[in-house]
Amino acid sequence: MKTAFFSTDCSVDSALVLRRWLESNPDKALYLTVVHPYDIAECAVLNKETFRAAKQQAESRLEHWLDMLPQLSRLKAETLFSSPQLAIKMHVLLRSYDYLLMNEQTLTWPTDTEIFLSQTTAKLCWLTTYDSSNQIA
Repeated sequence: MKTAFFSTDCSVDSALVLRRWLESNPDKALYLTVVHPYDIAECAVLNKETFRAAKQQAESRLEHWLDMLPQLSRLKAETLFSSPQLAIKMHVLLRSYDYLLMNEQTLTWPTDTEIFLSQTTAKLCWLTTYDSSNQIA
């Protein structure tokens, strides 16, 4: 079974591009991990209450976002208190993925992150520039 990773900001656009990619690969068994990185407001002080509120908001956003996707039997969704870049790096270092599904409309990162991702064994699939070459092999 192939594995894929997708980091989302829980926007409608990110749900649509992921949905389109999933629908274009209907015949393949896929275990998908979706991560919603979140943070607290820049001016907020990090304490138990602000962290709890941020986590609850992130979990609620992710739950509503998942409703926009087709039902998948093999889906793991989680929130992570980090930047999107750090969330991606941590997952790639800790787990092995066949595909890294990237939404270039929502992800911007420094060059070192792009170099890091290009050195992984996972196939990078840029979903906003989707074409047939991003289909599961």
